[in-house]
Formats: sequence, C-alpha cells, structure tokens
Amino acid sequence: SRLINQMRFLAREGRFEPEAFAIGALIEEAYQDARQHQPSEAARLECDSGGKPLIITGDRAALRHALSEVILNALQANPKEPRVIVRLHVEPSGEGQELKIEIQDNGPGFTPEAAQKAPAPFFTTRTVGNGLGLTVSRKIIEAHQGRLEIASPRPGQPGIVGISLPMTAPVVAT
Repeated sequence: SRLINQMRFLAREGRFEPEAFAIGALIEEAYQDARQHQPSEAARLECDSGGKPLIITGDRAALRHALSEVILNALQANPKEPRVIVRLHVEPSGEGQELKIEIQDNGPGFTPEAAQKAPAPFFTTRTVGNGLGLTVSRKIIEAHQGRLEIASPRPGQPGIVGISLPMTAPVVAT
C-alpha cells in the first residue's frame, strides 16, 4: 500500500542504489503510479523536456516514488479534470549541472500558509490522506543532494512544486 511505501522510504537510511536513467521515462512511470491512487479518465500529463533526452544519476526507485507523490498531489488539486504539466531544463550549478523539474497542477494553487507547511510531516488540506507525501519526497530529494520547493503562491494561480537535482551527484545517507 501507499502508506507502507511512504514509511519504507522515510526509514530508508542510506540504502540507495544509484544508476543512470532517463528522467522523462521515469516521470511517465511516476505519473502512472500516481494515477493508481487518483484514477480519472480525464487525467492528462504534459511533459516538456525541450526535446532532449535527459539522463541523471540517482536511485531510480526512490526518485520514482518521490515524483509520484508530487504528481499525485497535482492530480488531486483538480479531481474533475486533473492535468499535470512537467517542465524539465538543465542549468549550470557550481561544479556541474542541475536538473530543474517544475510540476504544475491546474487546481486553485497553494495558500501562503499551505505553501509554507506543505512539506511538513502530517500537514494536509484534504479530508483524506496522511500528510506524508511531500515529506517523503523532500527526504528522498535531499538524499540526492537536491531541493524541493513550493513556488510562491499567487491568488488564483495553479500550484507549482519545483525540484532541483544534480545531474550526477552521489546519493548520501540522511
């Protein structure tokens, strides 16, 4: 079940298995995982990688889980016609390159309070759910030397979660 997977990733101390993989394919797999928990015939995924296959190094299973949690939140933001837009681009960063992943929903967006509290354990604005999805995602991403950020909300704007990951950073224990 999803809760068991969340607890497994929260308790996973340094047991990551890095490998190189295409992030575009992983996003599609994470989307399909999320749809199992939020099925809708109207659901849509748009992924823009700038036409380039992007290869990163990390624990594929862990990053798939982290992305599926963020994508599930995006699907739940507008249950009647869920649409998830994922934008990928690479930027120079320090000694290497960093992959920027922007995941946008088509819901009402985050309130300033929800944007601030969303990654905290057990915070949820829904009547169902345990509030661990973004907590688990953040832990996995930080173990990959990355960052998860909720974009500054603007009234009436969709929710946007930004993820930054080094293209070839080693995975470290948290």
